[in-house]
Amino acid sequence: MSFVSTFNHTNPMTDNIIDRDKLQQNLIDQILDDMDLKTLMQLVSEQLDASYDMYSIDELIEEVEEYYPELLKESIT
Repeated sequence: MSFVSTFNHTNPMTDNIIDRDKLQQNLIDQILDDMDLKTLMQLVSEQLDASYDMYSIDELIEEVEEYYPELLKESIT
């Protein structure tokens, strides 16, 4: 399920009538309100996974050391 769009619609006439920031926030709020907890957790998990994929191993270890050092003990084989 993807709520991300690459469609770039800019219309100066409409932009002057509609508060884009408010419309966007209302859309986001509605999407979140319509999600169940399982779907929301899946979305967050995918975002975190994509974010951490960009970390080097050293950056990942540093992040784990700062927030969840006990995970390092579990990961050592």
